[in-house]
Amino acid sequence: MKYRCITICVLLFLFVNAHAQQNDSSYADVISWDFDEEDKNDFSLWTFLEDIFTPQIITDTKYIRQYIIDDRFQILRSHYGDIRALDAIYLKSLKISDHNIARALFISLMAVLEHRSVDIKIPVFSSLRIPLTFEKKRNFDARIMHLPVKIYSDSPAFPGCDRDKLQHFFASAFLSYVSEAPDFTRITGNLVEIIEDAIVVGGAEDPRDKRANRQGQSFGEDLLIVTNLLPSDYLTFRYEECK
Repeated sequence: MKYRCITICVLLFLFVNAHAQQNDSSYADVISWDFDEEDKNDFSLWTFLEDIFTPQIITDTKYIRQYIIDDRFQILRSHYGDIRALDAIYLKSLKISDHNIARALFISLMAVLEHRSVDIKIPVFSSLRIPLTFEKKRNFDARIMHLPVKIYSDSPAFPGCDRDKLQHFFASAFLSYVSEAPDFTRITGNLVEIIEDAIVVGGAEDPRDKRANRQGQSFGEDLLIVTNLLPSDYLTFRYEECK
């Protein structure tokens, strides 16, 4: 009887332990948007000195881009979807910038910038390539692959989907917030579309870009009054409202 009780206790212990491990594994996939990408990096004297002498906005941009490159950001996207992942980029930008909204909007724009360079049409010389980012190519490629792409219910099915709309959204939000002039932002956004169509190689005026511009403009304008808004609050406007 004595040994039988011991055997039952051992079996109960093994069952509880196995059940706990199973629960732990089920929670292993769940991840917060606020993970710290720096915790994987060892201390480097060169990095320390680089951070001291590098302008803060460049350092902030580097941190938010590292956040997107991190594999955990992909896990976040797979669990919560692309719209919530876009919220995560903005929330992380707020934390990096000590909740300075203007700065957070700008580094969010730098986080989602999807062009390494742009080719400008130049008479006689055909075109001139202007760099937009000095990231290492492997870092740029990894970041682009991790960016949210399906942010609308009507996002196209081809690779990339509406990834380019992210930069339109945050650029308009930044201009609207810092200028405190929504009309200026609207005119600027429309002007950029016209200029892109006229002088950028492969550029074309796109009503979907205008929709993202309009939503970003509203986001930046409303942040002047309500500071805890998120991009996802503005990505559900009807298409007709934003033409």
